[in-house]
Amino acid sequence: MIYNLLMSLLGRLETSQQRVFEWRLGVATGAEISNGSSEDALISDENSRYQACQWLPTRRVLRDLRPGSSDVLVDLGCGKGQILLIAAMLPLERVVGIDLDEELVSSARRNIELAQPHLKARTVECLVRNILDYPFDDDSTIVFMFNPFIGDTFHTAVSRIFESYDRGPRTLHIVYCFPWEHDWLIATGRVIVDNVRPFLWPTRPWWWRGGSVIVSYLVVDDVEKRHNEVQIPRRLFRPQRAIRRWSGTNENFGVVDHDTSQ
Repeated sequence: MIYNLLMSLLGRLETSQQRVFEWRLGVATGAEISNGSSEDALISDENSRYQACQWLPTRRVLRDLRPGSSDVLVDLGCGKGQILLIAAMLPLERVVGIDLDEELVSSARRNIELAQPHLKARTVECLVRNILDYPFDDDSTIVFMFNPFIGDTFHTAVSRIFESYDRGPRTLHIVYCFPWEHDWLIATGRVIVDNVRPFLWPTRPWWWRGGSVIVSYLVVDDVEKRHNEVQIPRRLFRPQRAIRRWSGTNENFGVVDHDTSQ
């Protein structure tokens, strides 16, 4: 009974943060709907449904990257634009949302317009695009994904990100919520995990053991060559244990971390 009460309280707190976010900006980003308003609008059954992220954990992950006025964030599968708004409240050069669904993009554009007085990014835009045809701009420095697709669609999209990096090497991060394709991403040998944060707020005990995480990957040309050059920052909430757990493969969240040392 105590456990059920605790879970109920945590659920209410999660809902409250979403309401505070929407109230503060005067927007509506929280409803869950299918990703794609019609059968023709879907790339394939590899797409995930639209769902709003959590404001506080996502903001923290982005702030961890210490983005500045030259940074460009691209959100793949932006839905109603909550990530765009969270990112645009930071002083970025440009924030770009990509989604195949015209209805969702229309909602995102409306939310951007309503939230404009609170936004610090120089440019915020949302585009109707098929990710399989989208050419990544070589000035992008952060690519955000809230598990928008899996399988071949994900592999193609990430391959385009790598191609963009190879054309113009730079500091480029992939920020991935509910990282279902983590094992494939690690296996490419093109990324290093440099941060892991809990997706849920309030944070649950042993949060890094399951898939409710936000993983930040640094794109590199070769992991073996770069691994010793990358200084992984130390942060609060024992992130080093989370980073160790997510730096290898985990069989789609199936591996349990038995390390309970303090």
